[in-house]
Amino acid sequence: MNILSLISLIFIIILIAIQLKKRDFLERNIKKIFWIPIASVFLLSTVFSIIQYRVWREDDLMRFTFEADGGLYAFFHNAFFNHFAPHFLSFALAGLIALLMLKLNQRSGERFFEKEEIFIAFLAGFLAGFPGFLFFILGLLIFYLAVHLIHIIIRRNEKPIVIPLYFFWLPVSAFVIIISEIWLSRLAFWGLLSV
Repeated sequence: MNILSLISLIFIIILIAIQLKKRDFLERNIKKIFWIPIASVFLLSTVFSIIQYRVWREDDLMRFTFEADGGLYAFFHNAFFNHFAPHFLSFALAGLIALLMLKLNQRSGERFFEKEEIFIAFLAGFLAGFPGFLFFILGLLIFYLAVHLIHIIIRRNEKPIVIPLYFFWLPVSAFVIIISEIWLSRLAFWGLLSV
């Protein structure tokens, strides 16, 4: 498992624990907590880029390859697409989902989502990375529909209920990260979806 996926998974597990045990704490502090995983991911991407640069500059063979491939331009291109682009893309997509959730919530008088849920959804999508974000959305839909189907089967004679997504965002994101590391990243189409 790569280090960024591991750190993302750790953040998700911590957020799930806070969500289950200290929900009032989460409600009060989500705006502060929100920036910690985001800053950590981009800080680690910067650290990995610096390490990569030092390796390229200190090894004679790597320095020759580095200069032959275009020097600093090649380094920045490589560092951006290997370390930053997947996170920028998942940040943008998670931001789009969060904005849609915010607009929907405002139009409905805040009936659909809890105050902190939009932040949780953003973090869950962001930490899934890219292309993990695509599987996160797909997994969320499948899981939500499966829960509804199970509820309908078990409670046939009762009126259908609305099941909130509040406790689904983070576990689905954790599941996607684990499945991506174990299985999806080894499939050919994963490389086609990667930036």
